[in-house]
Amino acid sequence: MLQIVIRILIPALIPILLGLFMSNIDKKNCGEILKNIAKENVIIHLPRTYLWIGCIEMSFTLTCLILMVNYQHDIWFELGWLILALFGAMIVAKTSIWKILIFRHESFFVYRTMFYKIYKIQYEECEYYKFGTNTFILKARNKTFFIDNKATNFEFLLAMLTQHKVKELA
Repeated sequence: MLQIVIRILIPALIPILLGLFMSNIDKKNCGEILKNIAKENVIIHLPRTYLWIGCIEMSFTLTCLILMVNYQHDIWFELGWLILALFGAMIVAKTSIWKILIFRHESFFVYRTMFYKIYKIQYEECEYYKFGTNTFILKARNKTFFIDNKATNFEFLLAMLTQHKVKELA
């Protein structure tokens, strides 16, 4: 009986939890937009919810990995769990490091990658932008940037691109 309840509840709870996470992200993004509406410089960053998801995922997989090392000695299975833990660490690192700096009265913005590579991009270098499924794609002369649609203060970049007449592709 317990197995049946678990098999029904788990698939039902996953969409509910994902919906709560996305709702939380949208609510916090609205608050950030209102705080930054009059500021000269705006920082676009990934939502802190991603940081928590990465931390939870990393701690869960590391706990499972420790239990696997103690009780089961299959190196490929352990390697799989280690890769999952590294994926969680990558989410935490990207959430902490990645950002875009928007300057309202300048003709450029600064893009910092997860690996601390910094790009200073002039708006006139931007050829076009378009929306993917969950990604905003910005094509500059020599580089293509992929930006998460859920990034906090993302709307400010969109407003600056529109102001500098960067075309949108459908």
